[in-house]
Amino acid sequence: MPSALLNTAIALPDHAYSQAEIRAVVRQWLAGDPDKAAKADSILANAEVERRYTVRPAPWYLEHTSVTERTEVYREEMVRLCERAATQALAEAGVAAEAVSLIISTSCTGIMIPSVESHLMNRMPFGPNTRRQPITELGCSAGAGAIAQADHYLRAYPDEAVLVLSAELTTLTAQVSDFSMANVVSAALFGDGAAATVVAGERFAGARANGARGDGNGVRLPARIIATRSVFFRDSLDLMGFENTDSGLKIVMLPKVPRFVHQEVPQHLLPFLEENGLRLADLSHFLLHPGGRKVLEGLQKKLALSPAQTRISWKVLRDYGNLSSATVLFVLHHFEQEVTPRPGDHGLMLAVGPGFGAEFILLQW
Repeated sequence: MPSALLNTAIALPDHAYSQAEIRAVVRQWLAGDPDKAAKADSILANAEVERRYTVRPAPWYLEHTSVTERTEVYREEMVRLCERAATQALAEAGVAAEAVSLIISTSCTGIMIPSVESHLMNRMPFGPNTRRQPITELGCSAGAGAIAQADHYLRAYPDEAVLVLSAELTTLTAQVSDFSMANVVSAALFGDGAAATVVAGERFAGARANGARGDGNGVRLPARIIATRSVFFRDSLDLMGFENTDSGLKIVMLPKVPRFVHQEVPQHLLPFLEENGLRLADLSHFLLHPGGRKVLEGLQKKLALSPAQTRISWKVLRDYGNLSSATVLFVLHHFEQEVTPRPGDHGLMLAVGPGFGAEFILLQW
């Protein structure tokens, strides 16, 4: 019994900067090394990112803040942003908080115990028996991974609904004393934000939006989850992740990540589609995690996709940057807002992350 994605909402921090403004901050940061500053400026200029949101004003990131201070900011902003996204997603899906049986949260850019959904349980009218499942170490693939976990749960409990929360404050991992190119690339790509999506079982009766299924007369059709697949690539632990250092989380990102994604992911994607009776040409919609310009360009070329098919992914990269696990939910949100699939259309959600791994979700409207 397939579950359905009823509604997705996003929440953004208070501070927004154009890439030009961020380039000026990075030039100030690297003023002592003109060669590295010039290289960093070129990376930022070619990242296909035009705007990012941050939880603190740009000058704050040039200060030597303690891990304790960043952890306090992480906790404060996680709760604030997740509450906004969750409230809006539930309201627009027509689902009461009391009707949610499970909350799955994802984040890899900070640590808070109790986890964020525990805080929301005290601020929103979830039931006292609502289950909680925080996911931390999946990185960029966790948003799609959480939706897949929600689907697995709802196939066993089709009368229930799950709230998926994904929030990343990637800028809090910026290391002012780390002048590595990985940290420079991180400064070029990553931004902050939160998203929430409501996933309902086939027999869930607590949402107005459920009545839209199968209705092509101007009512948005929720996407049904037909199949999911997790793929793990052995001997690739060094590609991407964080090191937990005395100064906080330090980004690890090898230059070969885009090439690895282009070479490996299609080899597993095509058999997954075939197992479900489909070819790549049968898919009408692609919700791809825009990990960066090179990752997205390579996937677009390797899968022979048109610019129209990847438009939403490019839009999210341009307007928000890479938001780690939340990015694919931002893609889902804008897809829901801007695209009207036809009944019967198939689509693919795809995200990759440290481990190294990939998550595939096959959708149908």
